[in-house]
Amino acid sequence: MNKQPVHSVFFSPTGTTRTAVQAVCQGTGKDSGLEIDLKEPVGGQLFFAVDDPVVIGMPVYAGRLPKIAVERFASIRGSETPAVAVVVYGNRAYDDALLELCNLCTAQGFKVTGAAAFIGEHSFSSPDFPIAANRPDENDIRLAKAFGTQIAHSIHPLDIAQIPGQHPYKPEMKPSGAAAETDPALCTHCGQCVAHCPSNAIHMDKGLPLTNPDQCIWCAACVRNCPSGARQVTLPKIHEIAERLYKTCQTRKEPELFFA
Repeated sequence: MNKQPVHSVFFSPTGTTRTAVQAVCQGTGKDSGLEIDLKEPVGGQLFFAVDDPVVIGMPVYAGRLPKIAVERFASIRGSETPAVAVVVYGNRAYDDALLELCNLCTAQGFKVTGAAAFIGEHSFSSPDFPIAANRPDENDIRLAKAFGTQIAHSIHPLDIAQIPGQHPYKPEMKPSGAAAETDPALCTHCGQCVAHCPSNAIHMDKGLPLTNPDQCIWCAACVRNCPSGARQVTLPKIHEIAERLYKTCQTRKEPELFFA
């Protein structure tokens, strides 16, 4: 990367991926450039030139990248543009996701010069079953900034063969046919759940938010951003998964960093 401002592209419904990406960008010591949030469609084609370094971040859902984020990223292209690939996962495993992101960036015309897997609070984390709660934490941010400093001037392509993962990738998570629900007694009709839903799965109906389960990606953005606690996860299957993850993923995992 050269003296140009560093841009960022990310999909971050609950804010954890954005936090990691911003820390990497800050570590480069460069001015901030464009910040592209894939929570919304890009709206046309976006092109980064060869001297427009970019940090690209996505969360990990069941070991893969979110399909909706991949689809929206298709509108973004580079021209041998230096890029750093970042994934954020909930302390279980990132499986094939970082490899998938590196390959995706390459396919879109970017030159991956560094890659990293950071840990963020799991989407299913709750007071009863805290999974990687409050991460990325201070130590994660420190490592992300140090990583940004180290790759700030990297121009050589990363050997993607060193990235963990397999191809073909593991199967994508199937839709559950269910979604978070709203407690009418707690709902203040503020519409924050609608505004924060990246898949447009929620709409207001007679003052109450209703969710299309076929569009819900279980990102938990509506739950995390509901100021009154009205958005709640009541599906037994999700509670079972959260409890299992809480029991099996308590050992703290640390970020993994890959350099050219």
